[in-house]
Amino acid sequence: MKTGIFGGAFNPVHSGHIRLAQNYLDYLKLDRVIFIPTSVAPHKSSDEFASNEDRLNMLFLATENKSSFEISDIEFKREGKSYTFDTLCELKKLYPDDELCLIMGSDQFLFFNNWYKAQEIAQMATICTASRNDEDYEKLLEFKKENSYLKNAVICDFEVFEISSSKIRKMMKDGENIGQFVPKSVEKYIKEKKLYV
Repeated sequence: MKTGIFGGAFNPVHSGHIRLAQNYLDYLKLDRVIFIPTSVAPHKSSDEFASNEDRLNMLFLATENKSSFEISDIEFKREGKSYTFDTLCELKKLYPDDELCLIMGSDQFLFFNNWYKAQEIAQMATICTASRNDEDYEKLLEFKKENSYLKNAVICDFEVFEISSSKIRKMMKDGENIGQFVPKSVEKYIKEKKLYV
């Protein structure tokens, strides 16, 4: 089975995440995409996070009609910071016969040399990213060429939906309508739970 691994804070999950996962599913001919919300991101303060339960619930709502999308709470069950290397080690044990494709944003790809055990990660999974524009695409190609351990990385050129979770959180604080950026079920959940206000 060919499995896409899509990690992130998903704080909250938005329509850009869902569209991106679908694009990767189609482009890479994946059998499934597993969304893995981060417990404690190494580069982020956890006090800006909605609870693990709320982020999981929003992911389940956003993907409930997508049979090829799955959610894993694997990082919530581990103590300490969430490192992708540790998560991939666990996934390799759970799905020993799967070909893993690790999905990441172009900004993270260009920062990949600073990741914990980056070269080992690249051996365990095919690194996949997507450019935001033509200039971005050239930068990604150049970075791939400069780092031989990324020779198998896949740089996709489908359109990226420009919205961020931080912008959605700010819109909620400012009392703005987020309906065009998140699935309706997620918008309803955020309002009922009074998240990000």
